[in-house]
Amino acid sequence: MLVCFVAIVDEHGPSNAARALGVSQPTVSAAVRNLETELGVELFRREANTLVLSPEGAALLPLARRTVLDHRAVERVVDELSTTHPGDAPPTVRVGLSDRSVTPDLMAAFVAARPGSRIDVVSISDPAEALAQVRMGQIDCAVVPDSDAADDLVHEYLPDDVLVLALPPGSDNVVTLGRLDAAVPLAIVAQTHRVGIGVVDVLAGFGIVATVVLSGVSQQALPGLVAHGIGAAVMSESMARSVTAAGGVVVPWPGPPSERTALVYSPDWVAPLMNSFIDQLVAGRSVGAKTNQS
Repeated sequence: MLVCFVAIVDEHGPSNAARALGVSQPTVSAAVRNLETELGVELFRREANTLVLSPEGAALLPLARRTVLDHRAVERVVDELSTTHPGDAPPTVRVGLSDRSVTPDLMAAFVAARPGSRIDVVSISDPAEALAQVRMGQIDCAVVPDSDAADDLVHEYLPDDVLVLALPPGSDNVVTLGRLDAAVPLAIVAQTHRVGIGVVDVLAGFGIVATVVLSGVSQQALPGLVAHGIGAAVMSESMARSVTAAGGVVVPWPGPPSERTALVYSPDWVAPLMNSFIDQLVAGRSVGAKTNQS
């Protein structure tokens, strides 16, 4: 019943919900009526020939989503257990990462939750190539900028991350951009020269002179370069944790947020371990961000 309730909300009506669930519309409508009877409340109201959530329905929706997701997670775990046998090689998910996308927290959380599993990370600089490998089954999924996500694949938005300016060790007195020494040019490390110039332009607005000293490096390499004193770099807050662990500091970045990234996989075949990977992702992002394109 909860599945039908959530589907009506997500698919914008009983007819679409029925198609998504592979059942008849009367089945969906009956399930929701039974749920309303069981709870003693009205979950939807009709306004201008459109079903809208009642206040009671809106209050129930977050819990219903979590319950449905938990049930699916149980089904997936059972599926994985039934297909894994003693002596088998560790279950593996193959993830393609473009240089413009990083998900360290997601990777760490997944490995911690499933210590018997393994993640094979494949560095693929071109998002189009990463998507091609997903289609051919060479990798299970890819993390790419949302603008590169393709209509024939399914994608889940990754949690938004805050951008910071990571500064090398020895910058302990800097807590805001205003504390940077305007008389000393700041060295900037960036993925591309264009990105570096953008960082320089933002800093110029704060009266800070900066210059690009290194460009053309992968996003994943930025924290290590900053931690070794090569220069400062704009990166996600989660990436910058390795910089602060090495004695560097971070300050809030005033520029626009980074482009959203997405975990992309094929709707035709989802390996058992990928199911857990998706569940780990769903647990770490806001509800309602999933896009299933066909």
